[in-house]
Amino acid sequence: MSYLDSAQQLLSLIETAKQRFHRFGVVLRGSDEWQQATLEQLGSLTGFERVIELGSKTVSFAESLSFKQARTVLGQESDLIVADLNAEFDADGLTAACGTLKGGGLLLLKPKLSLDTPFDNWLSNAMESLVELSEAGITNPTPYRCLDKVDPYAEQKEAIQAVHKVLNGHRKRPLVITADRGRGKSSALGIASAEIIRDNDKRILVTAPNKSAVATLFERAGVELDKPVSGSKLESASGGSIEYIAPDELLRSLPNCDLLLVDEASAIPLPLLKQIVTNYHRVCFSTTVHGYEGCGRGFSLKFEPWLESNRPGWKAIRLSQPIRWNPEDSLEAWLFDAFLLDAEVGSAPIKSQSSLEFSKLMTEGFLNSRALLSDCFGLLVNAHYQTAPNDLVQLLNDSKVSVYQATQDSVCVGVVLAVEEGGLDSDTIRNVQLGKRRPVGHLVPVSLANHLATAEPATQKSLRVMRIAVHPELQGKGVGSALLEYLSSQAHNFSYLSTSFGATAELFDFWNQNKFVCVRLGVKQDQASGCFSTILVKPLLSHLDWLAEAKEFVTQSLLDTAPDYHLRLQNDLLFRLLQQQGHTTSTRDRNLISNYANGGNSFETCRSAIASALVNLLSSGNEFSFDMNWGLLISAGIKKMSWGELAKEFGFTGKKQVEQALRVAVSDRIIRNLQCK
Repeated sequence: MSYLDSAQQLLSLIETAKQRFHRFGVVLRGSDEWQQATLEQLGSLTGFERVIELGSKTVSFAESLSFKQARTVLGQESDLIVADLNAEFDADGLTAACGTLKGGGLLLLKPKLSLDTPFDNWLSNAMESLVELSEAGITNPTPYRCLDKVDPYAEQKEAIQAVHKVLNGHRKRPLVITADRGRGKSSALGIASAEIIRDNDKRILVTAPNKSAVATLFERAGVELDKPVSGSKLESASGGSIEYIAPDELLRSLPNCDLLLVDEASAIPLPLLKQIVTNYHRVCFSTTVHGYEGCGRGFSLKFEPWLESNRPGWKAIRLSQPIRWNPEDSLEAWLFDAFLLDAEVGSAPIKSQSSLEFSKLMTEGFLNSRALLSDCFGLLVNAHYQTAPNDLVQLLNDSKVSVYQATQDSVCVGVVLAVEEGGLDSDTIRNVQLGKRRPVGHLVPVSLANHLATAEPATQKSLRVMRIAVHPELQGKGVGSALLEYLSSQAHNFSYLSTSFGATAELFDFWNQNKFVCVRLGVKQDQASGCFSTILVKPLLSHLDWLAEAKEFVTQSLLDTAPDYHLRLQNDLLFRLLQQQGHTTSTRDRNLISNYANGGNSFETCRSAIASALVNLLSSGNEFSFDMNWGLLISAGIKKMSWGELAKEFGFTGKKQVEQALRVAVSDRIIRNLQCK
């Protein structure tokens, strides 16, 4: 068959796709010469507005991008994508690029010449369901089926009207918009925002995990207003504005606005979402529930029941109609299947913990059982925001990553992903400490070697828990703890387990109960979550020489950084961190504190004594429950807040009220407990 014949067969597929307003995936199976000549012939037969070529630069009429660069094309449009799978592959980039492909478009895949990795085999098997064009002609032809014409904007229009109603209707009735990727969710928010500020001076604030998450919203609003977007703000001729603000800054400063939009809300921790609802009475939340920036069902399971109890007038809208293609699109179905983008969790058997069974899973098992891989990945998608296609690639390909599962009646109810780290040589560690090197794939050992100025955590082999997920119906029933215990029992030849995450009191309690201790607390606050990153470790040896010193360093550092770098660290978390390390209180300090509680001394004179006594008590091994008195003592003694800051933080009218409460807290929490020691 000639190059022209091959190109005409592709053109026929395009015509079929246009009639259905669908996209097709096509595998080009043939020589490099045939592939290139066929594509050039196709370009001469028809005109394309935009063609994207991923991984190579062989198509004269295409825009060439690496797979990784394609991550940035969300919100754009294309007519044809040519992807060379022999190039350096990035699954996130491929799925993002496919999101730009309009109905009537084709994804043309140049298959790998050699299948070198488990993921190569996985993807090759998945490609068997696609249309295949070879030099002999088409196989696996897509059956022609004409669908009724669908208005792609019907649901989007409903969402736009609902946003207007939040602004103009009753207060305290939040809107929650959920959508699969490519359903026009962000564009709907942009259109609604532009309509609202076009003829008035309304102020709309937009918050999201990061500024890039709302780029489409601002771009669409700018188009509607015919105004360029400048920085983080868009203004209308009538004085209205749309402005981006980071979640932590929003809740810290609580600026006034007429309407608040929270995009990709599932990336923001639940406590912050609750604070937003409490402080803002006209608010719209939106989030992606499938696709590589999605969150599975976790957002719906946790946040929506809380809204039902606290804002019974809230409304939910689900956008299911794609904007760029018709429903039942074969390419979208293939992407979801190949990259497990729609992996879900089913119902779990509710049984006692004794019925749990544990196992370590091997890559071969995943390749032989798609259901097994889908079950495990479904839990991860459900539990972790932004579980991505690249996570699937790493899970299958990285020999240092291991998977452990808990099952009940053969149903996967818990999964842990762990990665081997450490075992670094002394020269590498020294270069790390001098800032000359940062080896890839050794997050915890490199951080500890650098910040503790000791080589031992990096020379020792360790196992880092990357992800842990438990079936939502079994959370809080010990499944996660049992999984970690099983992991410990299987971690032969490792010196310690580790984990790193954005710290909250709830998460810290879980890991602490499983014998993990904090050895590092970051000094930069995440803008989306307001959390500080932390590293915890669990020793697997009877003694880790560096661990006691690391714990002490955390405590001593906190006493230094609490007034500035960690001023915004939640008091209930600081309360827990100070319980790690032993401390003593001198007789002089006891006398100073006693005099202050009884009306003598000034607080400034005995603040250091109060701070020392706080650390002593909290690390004594006694179990204390956090309350406002402990919070006041921490803010005054450890964070060194001013009288004005303390009054604002705890709702007092001024210094006199603060000091009265502080003397009571010193008496009830410090003196009474010191006497019991």
